[in-house]
Amino acid sequence: MTGRERVMRAVAHEATDRVPMDYCTRDDVAKRLVDYLGLPDREALYRKLGVDARRFAVQDALGKRETLGDGSFRSGWGVVQRPSADGLYVEWLRGPFSENPDLDRFAWPGFDCVESVESIERMIAPHKGEYATIATLNYPFKVCWHMRGMENFLCDTLADEGYAIALWKKAAEYELEKARRFVKAGGDIVSFSGDIAMQDRMMVSVGAWRRIDKPIFADMIRKIRELNGDVLIYYHSDGDMEAVLPDLIEIGVDIINPIQPESMDVARIKKQYGKRFTLHGTISIQKTLPFGTLEDVRREVLDRMALAAEDGGIMLAPANHVQNDTPLENVIEIYRTAGSFQYE
Repeated sequence: MTGRERVMRAVAHEATDRVPMDYCTRDDVAKRLVDYLGLPDREALYRKLGVDARRFAVQDALGKRETLGDGSFRSGWGVVQRPSADGLYVEWLRGPFSENPDLDRFAWPGFDCVESVESIERMIAPHKGEYATIATLNYPFKVCWHMRGMENFLCDTLADEGYAIALWKKAAEYELEKARRFVKAGGDIVSFSGDIAMQDRMMVSVGAWRRIDKPIFADMIRKIRELNGDVLIYYHSDGDMEAVLPDLIEIGVDIINPIQPESMDVARIKKQYGKRFTLHGTISIQKTLPFGTLEDVRREVLDRMALAAEDGGIMLAPANHVQNDTPLENVIEIYRTAGSFQYE
């Protein structure tokens, strides 16, 4: 069974030879894993671990960086960030609307800023058919708060809903165009990533999310499916977003990540929603992986595999980017226990 077959069958809640596996670590952790296992590159690492999907960032102006005199950098969307002292993280400083909300003051780029279909085709060609191909796109809420500022945009969702919707729609245009091009290039899964929840609650009110995010996101999904009804939709948010899980299912999200175990009960979510969506991730990066023993990791992976045994619907991976204080053997143990690790 190929990785793609494994993923597609699991999402369809059909039997697979083993639970499908994905991968999520910081780049520096990936480099250490490559060195630790004596491998030549990242692709060899994915094959060694038995990862069943390959991810591709569809580029746009957001990824273009201009370094500023104080060491910070500005993206093509006018968002200014600063690296942390150790270089491991970045801090948001300001966006083009953080002081002035006028949307017309920004020079919105044309869609020629988005990577071409031909470029995406070349990017995914070596993996097409063998692995599930996933586009990594921004959930527009994330673009909005980067451009406006988190506090400002959250206030907008309550005090100036019309403005919040206008900015959301503008951000959605570019993410939708990236999705369209990925689908036209023959990709399998379109993923949108952007947190709407904290550890124990929603980041934005459920009412505001349903009035602002939900209808625009639903329209994006509808337009993607008009191009190819078989394309899968994946959504990522950390934290406790259980309140909107039924809404995400309703508008057509197939895969939801990470079902963070510190925030939601993985077994209860699986039992409650059954075949309505596929759980992705679920392996704790806050407790089990950094602080647990190998036996703790094995226990957690076996628990998730047991949940998948009856009707699939689970794809295993760390619940987010594994941090650089995590023992490498704990990461490897995920794949050994799941039976995907290649010993030769």
